[in-house]
Amino acid sequence: MNGDVELTESAGAQTDGDSPFGRSGTRMKTLGIDFPFMIAPMVGLTNVAFRELIRSYTPAGIKILTFTEMLSTRRLPDEKLSTTNELKTADGEDFFIPQLLGNEEEYIAPSVRKLLTVNPWGFDINMGCPVSHTLRHNWGVRLMGDKSYAARVVEWTKKHSARPVSVKLRGGQGDSESLEYLLEFTEALENAGADWLTIHPRPRAQQHKGTANWQLVREVARARKIPVVGNGDIQTAADAVSLLRDFESDGAMIARAATARPWIVWQIAQKLGYSTPPAGRSSAECPSTPQEEGREYIRACLTLLGFMKIYFPQEDYCLEKFRFFAATGARWYQFGHAFWKMTTKAKTITELHDSIEDFGNKFEHPSFERVKFL
Repeated sequence: MNGDVELTESAGAQTDGDSPFGRSGTRMKTLGIDFPFMIAPMVGLTNVAFRELIRSYTPAGIKILTFTEMLSTRRLPDEKLSTTNELKTADGEDFFIPQLLGNEEEYIAPSVRKLLTVNPWGFDINMGCPVSHTLRHNWGVRLMGDKSYAARVVEWTKKHSARPVSVKLRGGQGDSESLEYLLEFTEALENAGADWLTIHPRPRAQQHKGTANWQLVREVARARKIPVVGNGDIQTAADAVSLLRDFESDGAMIARAATARPWIVWQIAQKLGYSTPPAGRSSAECPSTPQEEGREYIRACLTLLGFMKIYFPQEDYCLEKFRFFAATGARWYQFGHAFWKMTTKAKTITELHDSIEDFGNKFEHPSFERVKFL
């Protein structure tokens, strides 16, 4: 099993500092994860270029788990790893996790076998997606309606891989949360061999709206013997640390805020006392003020575009994916809508690159600490 770098003084740590877990670590340490902060799987976003962007902002000596986009096990066996954009990986990328969408062993088995050839750290099973087309196949959050069947999906995945298997699920399948059912459901997954769980504590009907109920994460974590990670509503480094320190989560999984703050892991590390900057960064201080974040966002956009050009030869694909990235993350910045609108007008990557540079030179683009999703 892959391990993580032990973060001691030699890796840039001070002492335990502001750490919510100290030297002993959370229960993710049993899986070799010393720094239990990670980037969530996000459809249309967590491709190899975005994962490389996150890596470029991760302090030297720290490895964090990142996830692929949601991958259909019905399509995956017939797709090519080298040419299917959603399946591409970077050289030396060993702490990534493919997220599988499926519920049949005949498709899960060949999907896992194919993905093992690119050396993933583990596999994640999607039991949280609320999008209607996934529900038609009894995928995603629909699997939460049958705990016995969901447990078999875990067993099938474990059968074909010795690597850690996690499940990402919601706080409830329908319109509301039920702690009693969630405890029964997660117990079934634990008994089936799941190595760890991620709870997005909103029911299906809530999607991404409103406030995530982190207390639900605490209750599940207390009940389970395996690690339980929290996801949802993590917009700042302080949010991520609070999930561990105040809600007993074994880790924090950051989603859309990472598209606005690709350096959020750096901010978390600095908050916990780790002083080593990312490789190639001359400054040991990460962006922190709204003005600093605004300037860094422009640089991050240009960096992402550069990674996209490396991994995706199709210009239209690059433009489409970048616009979606901007539509997701630019809302954390003043004039964010104007920035996104600017990206929709570019017809080529060169034109988009020049427009981003020009936008950054003309406008102050300070960040908002938090945004509200409707």
